[in-house]
Amino acid sequence: MNHVKRSGRFAAGAMMVAGVAACGSTSSTSPSSSSSSGTSSQKIGGSVSVWAEWTGQEQQAFEAALQPFETATGVTVNYAGKGNNTDTALVSAIQGGAPPDVALVPDPGTLQTLAKQGSIKDITSVLGSLSGDYSSAWNQLATYNGKLFGVWFKGANKNTIWYNPAEFTAAGISSPPTTWEQLITDAAQLQAAGVTPFSLCTDVGWPLADFWQNLYLKVAGATAYNQLATHALKWTDPTVTTTFSTLAQLFGKTGYLAGGLSGSLSNTFPQCVDKVFPKTGNPQAAMVVEADFVVSEITGNSATYAGGTTGTGGAACTADPTKTPCYDFFAFPAPAADSANSTAIQGAGDVAMMVNSTAQSQALIKYLAGPDGASIWAHLGGFATANKSVPLSAYPDPVTKADAQALVNASSFVFSLDDLQGSWEHMMWADLINFLKDPSSGNVSALEATMDTQATAGLGH
Repeated sequence: MNHVKRSGRFAAGAMMVAGVAACGSTSSTSPSSSSSSGTSSQKIGGSVSVWAEWTGQEQQAFEAALQPFETATGVTVNYAGKGNNTDTALVSAIQGGAPPDVALVPDPGTLQTLAKQGSIKDITSVLGSLSGDYSSAWNQLATYNGKLFGVWFKGANKNTIWYNPAEFTAAGISSPPTTWEQLITDAAQLQAAGVTPFSLCTDVGWPLADFWQNLYLKVAGATAYNQLATHALKWTDPTVTTTFSTLAQLFGKTGYLAGGLSGSLSNTFPQCVDKVFPKTGNPQAAMVVEADFVVSEITGNSATYAGGTTGTGGAACTADPTKTPCYDFFAFPAPAADSANSTAIQGAGDVAMMVNSTAQSQALIKYLAGPDGASIWAHLGGFATANKSVPLSAYPDPVTKADAQALVNASSFVFSLDDLQGSWEHMMWADLINFLKDPSSGNVSALEATMDTQATAGLGH
């Protein structure tokens, strides 16, 4: 399964918080007319080449989302799914002189780097009023030197803990926690009832990073988060230490983790999701911390999974995935003392950029910025967008509607921190796995010093 969370390999530009393959055409003229939704109403013809990370089911969904554009404009979209190394492949193609016309990459650092180099086009005038469908937080993440160089077609809400309602019911938990302290209390209650609280994946490091980053945001707040992301704040800062010590309340109890420590270290993504929402048999854990794209994995495991706390037909949720299983999420909770940070959201996304300016590429950028294509993928599932013009009715169930609404309405939004760390991102992942193995205060002190040295080397300051 491909997913929106992927490794950024370039240092990020300025982060802002708002309380959030060859070219297929040689034409350089702009489309003369377009609808308010961003779909060109002019039959342009020709072709446009597009690269993104999506393969498999996600590629099929993206291609379905593009079909109305092709029909309306007569433009043939030549799509290539580049997987998790899309950003690297794009940079190489640009250097080699044969890039796609349009590319979607999963981090703002790549956009900032390419915009600085003059390798992508300013799309401010191409988008026009369509940029108003995105909050200033999202637009700022696609801005360089005051100009828009991208639009966030696909988003991901990482402020999510996905849980199996039947397992909560079995442990006597009637509603999900709203504070970190209650989450720890509920974990103990789950364990006492014979239900393992959490399932972790650590094979590639980023699921663990997402977990840590969620907690850091809720402990330290968005301003400190962005300062740490750019290394304006040291990894030896007290806020970092507090986050590690808070997370140790959970990671220090290996009985709270599916398979214990050894099981957590051997889990690959998406095995951690499958242990909470299995294809067959009973769940091995009650919760998994990860972004909203896990819904595709859950519903792919069994068509009987229903979003919410009621099974299909209004039946009670069952742990057995062959009967009436359910899935739901709750917002990653802040410690009670840090409740001011409770509404802050960590997320990610795929930003569309124009490498070659043609009539076809301009028309496609406008289409991707509008609601039509996003609404199609939203209905198919496994998709969220920050586009305010995509109606909530496009989402297939109350759970995905609530998830998307949180993404659109985020008053404080930060981008996935590890994706902004450049060359030391993988070292950060390894450091967090090291912490999982030994969450003692002594190890944390050594880790923080190591991480600060790595950040200095990776980010150049």
